Amino acid sequence: MVSTAALYLEIILIRWIGTEVRIFAFFQNLSLIACFLGFGLGCLHTKQRGSLLPSLAAITGLVVVVTLPFPSLHTALDTMSAALSFAPDAALWGASLKLTGSEYWTLTAFSALMLALFLLLLVIAMAPLGRWVGHYLETAPNTVTDYSVNLAGSLVGMWLLAILSLLWLPPSYWFAVAFVLILAAQPISWRTGIIGGVLLLITLFALRPRGPNAVYWSPYQKLEVTDVGEHQYQIDVNNVGYMSIANVSPELLARHPEVAQQFENSSYDSPFRFVNSSDRVLVIGSGAGNDVSAALRHGAAEVDAVEIDPRIYAIGKSLHPEHPYDSPKVHVVITDARNFLRQTHQKYDVIVFALLDSHTEFSGYSNVRVDNYVYTQESFQDAKRLLKPDGVLMLKFEVRVPWTWMGQRFYSMLGDIFGRAPVTYYVRPAGFNGALFDGTVFLESNSQRLWDKASEPQLTEFVKSHPTAFPLTSQGAPRPTTDDWPYVYHENNSIPRSYVTVSLVLLLMAFLMTRPHIAVGQSSTWQFFLLGAGFLLMETQLVSRLALYFGTTWFVNSIALSGILAVLLLSNLYVKLRAPRDLSAYYVALCVALIANYLIPWNDVPGSSTAVGILICLAYSAPVFFAGIIFTESFRRSDGSSSVLGANMLGAVAGGLAQNLSFILGMKALLVIAAIIYTGAALYERRSTWSVRGLPLSGRSTV
Repeated sequence: MVSTAALYLEIILIRWIGTEVRIFAFFQNLSLIACFLGFGLGCLHTKQRGSLLPSLAAITGLVVVVTLPFPSLHTALDTMSAALSFAPDAALWGASLKLTGSEYWTLTAFSALMLALFLLLLVIAMAPLGRWVGHYLETAPNTVTDYSVNLAGSLVGMWLLAILSLLWLPPSYWFAVAFVLILAAQPISWRTGIIGGVLLLITLFALRPRGPNAVYWSPYQKLEVTDVGEHQYQIDVNNVGYMSIANVSPELLARHPEVAQQFENSSYDSPFRFVNSSDRVLVIGSGAGNDVSAALRHGAAEVDAVEIDPRIYAIGKSLHPEHPYDSPKVHVVITDARNFLRQTHQKYDVIVFALLDSHTEFSGYSNVRVDNYVYTQESFQDAKRLLKPDGVLMLKFEVRVPWTWMGQRFYSMLGDIFGRAPVTYYVRPAGFNGALFDGTVFLESNSQRLWDKASEPQLTEFVKSHPTAFPLTSQGAPRPTTDDWPYVYHENNSIPRSYVTVSLVLLLMAFLMTRPHIAVGQSSTWQFFLLGAGFLLMETQLVSRLALYFGTTWFVNSIALSGILAVLLLSNLYVKLRAPRDLSAYYVALCVALIANYLIPWNDVPGSSTAVGILICLAYSAPVFFAGIIFTESFRRSDGSSSVLGANMLGAVAGGLAQNLSFILGMKALLVIAAIIYTGAALYERRSTWSVRGLPLSGRSTV
């Protein structure tokens, strides 16, 4: 029960705070690391179980603070993100601030304190659960069996939220289930029942729907729909303006002739002026249907509409005034865009990369933004492969100042892939009340006919009169994004300064909270610390690789994490049956498997995307299996000591922060770093063994 409650609470906190506090959406492993820190801190205080009520109080406090109905507070929460993203090396979109030096440092200090408050509440929420899990494991009659029960409970907790997400239930249900699990895990008394019930009522009251707008929850995000009149709607995602439902129907055009004169020059319609044929169209990120409507307006006989979020599709199907999703010409596919590009063999006259931007759209189980793998060289090469001989690729993206380097990146990447610079222009919002969003448009093709069309006087003048905010040159463009370096919102191979600021806040908190309780002179402490850091880096790689081949959907991520837990259970069974004496061979096998996965060029492996994905599952399962054997046997030898479990969780905190190295070295390099970390753990394991056997060991009381 406690293990189920712990992982379930961790996941809902990660997902919910990333929805309501924007900075946690930008730094997606921030809340994960804070939860690890809290759980690990709890494992260091296991002499008595204590009460789980502090966990419930912290949950309530977090929800109340975030949902207080004070506009100034919510402005401050938005400003917190902007205050930590002044450096234009990372495009963290939010409020644009122009401040003096003293104002900047004051706001940065305030933002750091606010961030620390939220992190502290996350830590307090998880610490009591960590204390209880550590207590049970330390007093367990059979460490391996009880650790297996712990893993099984974690598996149940993960799928519990997955089921609630599948049902599109709002956070009030998530937190109610969390309260029930936590209260049921501890002895029932009048005191705990009354206090827990009051805290639950306060939490549910704070989470109640507010305002006249309809709010929906999908498996990925919070969606708020505002009726702006004339059968048009604004859709906010995680409290940020995200998309619209525009009306360009004949009825509206008859009432507003000025719209009839401008909508053809919108970012939705103008690209079709450069197309010779639009018989078969693919829309990547079809959203509520605006791009699908544009394709139908321009004579598309068949439209494949790919959208990852089923709730957004349902909203568009219900509310879009032109009803594009009701057309028999439209075929809707609810899946990850990159997965569709890999799997399909259909050829298209037009492929539209819609105005995808998921700064706030992400899976609660992933450390990678949903759209990142859509904007890589490999993704555009997949799209190029799907174009008919005269087909046209249309990429739309909102390039903002001061992050104009993002436009140059796309301009350079597409030019390199297609062998010719794309036709590029910028258009302002169009339609009634600007419901057709603005954007920079990039057009590419395998055929000369696109540039012949663009050279027509009318279109030449159109492009000339719609200049971009960035120079149309590849010179000085930032490095291209790839499947190994998918950071489209980051300029170069460096850790953004805002990430460094957040990491320093976390490190300071971790140091102050754990320093008095960690036995820094014991080799076992550092062995388990390194095991935690290495495993988190390895887990991140596995989830990200599977996302490439099966899609970054909530279901795929649930399956991936379930697979990891299942492999760990198998490794526990192996330890129970074999009880290996010497772990050296397992350390060697683990490091060899990690390096092999790093060296294998998975993109060049022949076979279907599914077949290659299955091979990756098997290849990555091997190091997880060996890592599980090493941890479980080491944990058994420690008699389930909660102190080493705490060190392991704190190592996971370090591993989470070490993920930032992928900004410099790439994603796959994390495997090499994990191998180095596991080598260090092996050395500490040998050190502990020699110490136990009484062999001479100089300076063995020092780190």
